[in-house]
Amino acid sequence: MTKPTSVVQKFLCFPGKIVSWLVIPLALSIVLSVIAARQGWSVLIDWEGSVPLFGEALTVNSLVDLQWYIFSAIVLFGGIWAHLEDRHVTVDFVALGFSPRLRTMISLFGNLFLLLPLCLLVMWFGSKFAMTAFATGEGSIQGGLTAHWLIKGALPVSFGLLGVAALLRAAQALRQLITKQYGDTYDATHTTGD
Repeated sequence: MTKPTSVVQKFLCFPGKIVSWLVIPLALSIVLSVIAARQGWSVLIDWEGSVPLFGEALTVNSLVDLQWYIFSAIVLFGGIWAHLEDRHVTVDFVALGFSPRLRTMISLFGNLFLLLPLCLLVMWFGSKFAMTAFATGEGSIQGGLTAHWLIKGALPVSFGLLGVAALLRAAQALRQLITKQYGDTYDATHTTGD
């Protein structure tokens, strides 16, 4: 991997590495919401005025909303990291029977003609989705979080980064096809490290 490619890959993986730490607050939020539900609490903390994202109180519904915000961020940005480091799901039992050249050609095709168009569609429609949520001030009507545009905005951003990752992986595959130096990305012992 060339130095510029390595820098771009690290940049694209960085958000996934950061949001992976959100597993801890996700677990704590789940435990707290279960305890609160068991105790019959609906409002955990309230305050004067409005706080961004939380509104006028921290409620059980706020915790539930927060859980899907965190889970969504982990999936959206963690997926980029998994894709770039070949830790995503593949059909290994089929791919192992293919030659390294054929696997590289499939990677090139999949990234350019399947993943990239999907990313462009999600970016296009996801941006409209997030802008509508922002313009209307969409939030939970059940006492949850007040800024749904934040997580809806993460959709086009993450798919934009995934699209760049698809271009990067396609460029790597093209380089391998031209130089006839195929990396065996389907080796079970393969790890790229952090």
